[in-house]
Amino acid sequence: MGIDELEDTKTDLIPALYNSAVLPEHVGNPLIEALPRFRTAEEVLGAIGVSPRFSERDRLQDSYIRMLSVLSLRNFFVPLKTHWKVVEQMGLVLRDGYTHRNPARPDYKRALVEFYRQSMEGAIVPITLPKPSTAPSFSIFGVSGMGKSSIVERILAFYPQALVHPQHHFKQLVWLKVDCPMDGSLKQLLLGIIAQIDKLLGTTHYDAVKKRTEIDKLVLDVAKISAQHHLGVLIIDEIQHLLDAPGVGPARMLNFFVTFANEVKIPFVLVGTPKAEKMLGVLFREARRVSDAGTIHWDRMQRGQEWNYFIENLWPFQWTAKPSPLTDELSEAMYFETQGITALAVRLYQLVQLEAIRSRKESITKRLISNVASDSFSLLQPALRALRSGRKKYIAKFEDFFDECIDDIDESLRIASMQGPSVISDNASGRSLAAIKLKKNLAEVGVSPNQVAAIVDKFQASRSASDGVDDSLVEEISAALKKEGGDSSLIAMLEKAKADGSDMVSMLKEAGILIHE
Repeated sequence: MGIDELEDTKTDLIPALYNSAVLPEHVGNPLIEALPRFRTAEEVLGAIGVSPRFSERDRLQDSYIRMLSVLSLRNFFVPLKTHWKVVEQMGLVLRDGYTHRNPARPDYKRALVEFYRQSMEGAIVPITLPKPSTAPSFSIFGVSGMGKSSIVERILAFYPQALVHPQHHFKQLVWLKVDCPMDGSLKQLLLGIIAQIDKLLGTTHYDAVKKRTEIDKLVLDVAKISAQHHLGVLIIDEIQHLLDAPGVGPARMLNFFVTFANEVKIPFVLVGTPKAEKMLGVLFREARRVSDAGTIHWDRMQRGQEWNYFIENLWPFQWTAKPSPLTDELSEAMYFETQGITALAVRLYQLVQLEAIRSRKESITKRLISNVASDSFSLLQPALRALRSGRKKYIAKFEDFFDECIDDIDESLRIASMQGPSVISDNASGRSLAAIKLKKNLAEVGVSPNQVAAIVDKFQASRSASDGVDDSLVEEISAALKKEGGDSSLIAMLEKAKADGSDMVSMLKEAGILIHE
C-alpha cells in the first residue's frame, strides 16, 4: 500500500479542519494546522477537573441511593499545581514533533517513500530532510496512585485522536496511549501498538506482522507504521511492567526508544513509578538526548497548601444525612491514613461515607476514619508506615506497592455499596472493633498481611463460638512474629510468659495487641 493511498475502511474518522499557524515554521503544515490551538496550563486546568453531580437535596434520598451516589466519586479529579507542567509539555512536544514533518511538502513525501522502501528491506534509515537530531520526548515518574495516568488522559481528551485529511489524501494519528500489561513483553507491547493503530484507522497492518519473531524487525515495523500514519506522540504508561518482563534487555529497550526519537522523529512520553526511573536512567544516559524534554517528578501531596486545596475540594461531596464540616482534626486524620496519595484519599472518603450510612450513624468522625482505614487499608499499612517514617531506603521498598492494592480496595467499595444499612448491636460492634484493632496492631508489629488475615479469622471464629481467646491463638501470633522478624521485644515478652506459665492472653492485652472488653 502506498503512503498516499487513502483507505476507506474507516469511515468514522473526524475530517480535519484548519486554523492558521502562529509560527512561520508551522505555516502550511496540515499536521499542525489541524490541531486545536495551544493553550497554557492556566487556561486548561479549570476545564480538566472531574466532579460528580451533587445537591444538598441528595441527603434526603433513601440510604441505598446515597450509597450508590458515593461510588460516583471514583473518578473525582481536581487539578493541582503539579499538573501544570504536564499540561503544557504535552502540547509542546506534539507540535514540536510535527514541525519538521510536513506531508504537504513534495520532498517530505519522496523521503517518506524512500524510508518506507528501505525499511521494508530491513534497514533503519532516517528521513533525509533538515530536522533536529531527535524528537522532543519526556517522562513522568512518581508514586502510584497520584493521578499520573489521569492527568495524561485528561490532556489527551482535548485533542482528536485520529483525523482524515481528504484534500491531502492521508490519515493523521495524533496520539496513541498504550498501557504495558503487568506480565507483558516488548513483543506484546509492539504488537499491541500495531493492533491499536489498525483499530483506530481501519488498517490491516497486524496481519502482516503478527508472525514476526525478531524483536528488532518488529521495532522497525512499529516505527514505520507510526511514521506512515503521522503519529504525533506515543505515550507508554506503566513502563515499569515492561522493564520487569523477562527477556526485555537494555539493548532492545534502547533500540526501541532510539528508533522512535532519533530515526523517525516521533516524540514519546513514558509514565511510570520511581522504580522505572532508576531502571531507565542508565538507558537515557547512554542515549543522551533520547528524553531531551526532561523528566517530571511526581511526589505525593505534602501537608499544607496543596493538601488543603485538595481535601477542601473533595469534602463537599458528602452524601451522609448529617453533613460533617471539614475540620483540622478530620483533615489531619485523612492525611495520616493516606499520606497525601490522591487515589487512597478519594477511596477512603468513599468507604468512610458508606460505613457512616450503613451503620446509620450518618456522620464522619476521626474515629470512623481511623477504623475504616485500619480495616480496608490493612495490606497498605507497611507502605504507609514507610511514608510516615520519611526514611528513603524504607520507602523505596514500597514504591510500586500501592497499585497492587488499589483493585482490592475497589472491590471493597463495590461490596460495601451493595450492603444495605444495618443496625449493629453493641456486642457485634465490640467484636468488630476488636477485630479491626487486632488487624491494625498485628500489621504494625510486622506480621505479614496473609498471616494477619488468618489470625483475625481465627480470632473472630473463637469469639463467635463463645470460647474466648486461648493460648493457641497467642502461639500463632508468636510464630508469625518470629517468621517475619517482627517486634523483637514483643517476641521476648511472649516467650517469657510462656516459659513462666503466665496468662499470655492478658499479656497481649497489656501490650495493646488485644483490646480490653
